[in-house]
Amino acid sequence: MKVAVAVIYDKQGRILIAQRPLDAAHGGMWEFPGGKLESDELAETALIREIKEEVGLDILDYSFLGEIVHYYGSKMVHLLVFAVKKFQGEPFKREAQLDLQWVEVNNLSEYSFPEANSQIIELIKSEIEL
Repeated sequence: MKVAVAVIYDKQGRILIAQRPLDAAHGGMWEFPGGKLESDELAETALIREIKEEVGLDILDYSFLGEIVHYYGSKMVHLLVFAVKKFQGEPFKREAQLDLQWVEVNNLSEYSFPEANSQIIELIKSEIEL
């Protein structure tokens, strides 16, 4: 399963994270907004569509951060991760998220993420160190 993931930065350099619904896989854990690519959909198209659907933001500019392939048992997820630093609108819960938070990069480790999302945090930290 291919998933477009957004690491959305606000003007203060904080990152937007969303809390998963309790009845979802990894319920109650935090994640970076995004969603599955539809068949034959480009990752960039899915990124723009999913962020509008999930948190109501219009992406104005983005850059590719990297790819992560992770296995949950026999289920493979292929994450295509993008940094979003220019967007229009204020984020709000448009789907079943329990909460949305703007979080400092150094505080991300205080939140519980699924394993694949934890690898995204490593990508973020490596980008900052460059």
